[in-house]
Amino acid sequence: MAGIYDYINRFWAEAERSPFNPTEVALYHYLLYEANRLRWNMPFACHTAILCVRLSTTKQNISKARQHLKERGLIDCQVGTGIHTPALYSLTIQPFRQLPHQVTRQLTHELTVQLPHSNIKDKDEDIINSQHAREDGHKLLDELESLLLADTAWQDKIIEVLAKRENWIIDRGRLHGHIRDFFDEQRIGGNAQRDESDCRSHFYHWIIKHLNTTRYGTKRKSPTYRDSDVTAVSAEDYEGAF
Repeated sequence: MAGIYDYINRFWAEAERSPFNPTEVALYHYLLYEANRLRWNMPFACHTAILCVRLSTTKQNISKARQHLKERGLIDCQVGTGIHTPALYSLTIQPFRQLPHQVTRQLTHELTVQLPHSNIKDKDEDIINSQHAREDGHKLLDELESLLLADTAWQDKIIEVLAKRENWIIDRGRLHGHIRDFFDEQRIGGNAQRDESDCRSHFYHWIIKHLNTTRYGTKRKSPTYRDSDVTAVSAEDYEGAF
């Protein structure tokens, strides 16, 4: 039986052959998250309206993305007939060519390359990375998540440093949401436990990258950015082929 890493490797091997657009990347990984959450019982139902909200995109983009993923052999999909009969999805996997060694080495470097300012070891980052860790050694992800959500002093330092060095203004409630999202990604990636100090450091760099690729906070919106209007006002507005 294929594991989560097999699906991830299959996806990026296919992306090497021909890149995916952002909606296709987001859709595939959200379906991967759903399949893992549902213990790989496939096919599984997923409402297009929910996908639109989760991925901040339109029904048309979802339809195009899933069709392209299906054509490339990554998913199978049975289109729904309305809000009461959602689309059914299955992840599929086929044999693929192993990535050349030089490509995997380059990808590893690109994924681990440090973000701006992250190579400057100052007192703020020392506090974020290690001084709040209670002890060395690995802990279960659930325990680490509880520790970080309860550590208000560490959270205050994160908020302070983001504001001072990155010009990002976020409140504690939003930070808690980012912490939960971070640990969800760790679980999807197959991690069961991590070193506490390393985990705190990873979260600090993760949130900087995450904030720079989303609209959260106050830094990212440009003068030309305009939010999309949602015209649906009732369940009936979502009726049709999903």
